[in-house]
Amino acid sequence: LLDFFVSNATLGPDAYKVKLWVDTAAMPDITRWQPYYIEGLTSGKHTLRLVLLAPNGSVVPGPYNSPSGEITIK
Repeated sequence: LLDFFVSNATLGPDAYKVKLWVDTAAMPDITRWQPYYIEGLTSGKHTLRLVLLAPNGSVVPGPYNSPSGEITIK
């Protein structure tokens, strides 16, 4: 389960978006603030990375804009 919080920006199809990568695969843009289930991961370690995108598609600058984490599926 992926859950996150966006501060000072509104998500939407024509607004800010969150880009998610699972390992090196880009997932569809996230345009709603809600929990997302990530299914189909194989056993082992996986890296999740999020990036906040501006309405024009550019990466929003900032020290907290590209969080990532590693999970292990047993």
